[in-house]
Amino acid sequence: MNMRSVDSNDLTTRARIRNAAIELIGTHGFERASMRMIAQAAGVSPALVVHHFGDKDGLRAACNAHVSAMFTVERVGANGAPSLDSIRAALNDWEANGPALNYLARMLSDDDSRSVDELFDSLLQGTLQVVQDQERAGVIHPQSDPNVTALLLTGLGLAPLVLSRHFARSLGADELTPTALARLTIPLLELFTHGFYKDDSILNATKSAMENQEKK
Repeated sequence: MNMRSVDSNDLTTRARIRNAAIELIGTHGFERASMRMIAQAAGVSPALVVHHFGDKDGLRAACNAHVSAMFTVERVGANGAPSLDSIRAALNDWEANGPALNYLARMLSDDDSRSVDELFDSLLQGTLQVVQDQERAGVIHPQSDPNVTALLLTGLGLAPLVLSRHFARSLGADELTPTALARLTIPLLELFTHGFYKDDSILNATKSAMENQEKK
């Protein structure tokens, strides 16, 4: 996932409503952030919100699309896990990107709707594109199941957001900051670059056990 900053020129009425919704939903959750609250924050009437988005579900779909686009993969990362660097970059410009990070964390942890499934799936698809691009470029080893590799990387990338309080506590910080996240960079790259086990004996034993299980 490659974090892209919010376009500062995106100041249309529709964009103001969407951005207000992203901020309020990220703070209060989807159910508690009412259309009236969103309209007031955007400086428009509730009728104008309905005019632009139809209903609250339509507004959420627009928010999901915008936030997902901010995390869309636009280039192949150099380390196989660009999400930590992109989250740290986003935190450095909290005023611009904080609401989107809050929205993403809130939606993925609070909501079990189809809309949120689609949000996660779009992030997953972006990560899969990184895996495929890096494999073709020879940056990473060929993966036995690229789809599952992408799923694991997506979970790893989202973990600091969804579990931000616990990440911060474990890193000795009051809140998740770029400085705190920086501590993860070298250990993560060591894990990705050198692996965790010293040889492939456990991998081979697991493959053998699974093959024997399938034959039964």
